[in-house]
Amino acid sequence: MMAGKQGEMPPEDGLAGHDPGGQQAALPPTPASRGQWCLGAGIVLLVCGLLNTEPLYRPGTLRGFTSNVQIGEAQAWRQGRLDLPERVWDTALKDGKVYSYFPPMFTILAAAVVPLFGGVPHEFILALVAVVPLGAYALFHRLTHSVAWAVVFALAYVCGTSVWPVLAKTITYARPYHVNHTLASIGLLLMLLEYFGRRRVWPAAVGLLLAALSRQLTILYALPLVFLAVADGPRERRRHRLALAMGAVALTGGVYLGLNTLKFGHPLRTGYMLNHEGRNDVFAREAREHGTLSLHWVPRNLYYTNLGFPRVHRVTVAGRDGVYVLPNTMGTGIWWTTPLLLLLLPDLPRLLRERRSLALLGAAFGIYALLMLWHATGAVQRGYNRYSLDYLPVLLALLAPRCIVGRRRWAALAMIGWSIAYFRVLLPMPHVQVWGG
Repeated sequence: MMAGKQGEMPPEDGLAGHDPGGQQAALPPTPASRGQWCLGAGIVLLVCGLLNTEPLYRPGTLRGFTSNVQIGEAQAWRQGRLDLPERVWDTALKDGKVYSYFPPMFTILAAAVVPLFGGVPHEFILALVAVVPLGAYALFHRLTHSVAWAVVFALAYVCGTSVWPVLAKTITYARPYHVNHTLASIGLLLMLLEYFGRRRVWPAAVGLLLAALSRQLTILYALPLVFLAVADGPRERRRHRLALAMGAVALTGGVYLGLNTLKFGHPLRTGYMLNHEGRNDVFAREAREHGTLSLHWVPRNLYYTNLGFPRVHRVTVAGRDGVYVLPNTMGTGIWWTTPLLLLLLPDLPRLLRERRSLALLGAAFGIYALLMLWHATGAVQRGYNRYSLDYLPVLLALLAPRCIVGRRRWAALAMIGWSIAYFRVLLPMPHVQVWGG
């Protein structure tokens, strides 16, 4: 079977690879096991590449300001400026100047690349995308101790959740929305790999820094990072680890507060509302009417996050009736597109009793709750829910060890199969005809 020993349950704390005392129990891999690990990683990359319908090799393709405003911001930084040369969609307008209000991590990376190439090469974007399936494979191998199950769960995460359309759009368009989610996913996977692995604080802190400077709300994962720092070890060591963790949090906050002050005149002014200056689209009107964070948005966000069913259209062409199902563009429910998440529910009482799991769940729930208050849904997003990427890696990491034993593994495989079929077969269709013709 895919599990190392049939019927063997993971450790009760859900942290595979560790003994009850908190020390790493797994021995260093042998050359043969390293070869198997690399084979599994290669399979994941190969399958993801074969499932992709967009050309991956685009020699000479450079991304610039027209593709991503953060590349334009990076070019401005190189010229000693903070403002952009012109206004494009989703930019902040202040005192006649135009600024990017997006989180700065991709701008920082682009600023290092732009002088070498005059833009951001397609190969650089592709390399970022490739890190996500590799990181997912490494994480799930750590959790399951099985190459086969690591491949299965890595494909479940990359191809059976909203990760897939986000990565596909990152490759195709390199828009800031999708690039930032890609970077945040890399950061979260790195943090989780350490959280469930060697428990080193500095790589986990780097992961938090990468995630939080790409998606602001992921700063709430400072809670499990702090727990990681102080969970075990001598007092002096815990103090040092805590200082590293808090340093990452302080650096993240300092970057945001400093850029806000330089661009928008106040450390707490993000520029997001300035993005709606001169705009009259639905989200701009709603932000002005009810604010960007409000209980008013909870019912809508709950629906589109948890249910978000497709739209049903009845069309008559040449006297013939037909009923078609089209994905909605506001957000699609995570529970029926990725039903594997349902297997987390029976384990919730156990997870809430375990401090390590509780720290992760608390941070993920805090992010989820804040997203429910947010005035926008992540649209336009046809048939997927990109905001869910802020907490999906945590949920899948918590449930994976319990899905590889007993009857659950068959249910898990069936659910994963449906998710991959949805995102890779059904979603690319312009519509699905369910009656007539």
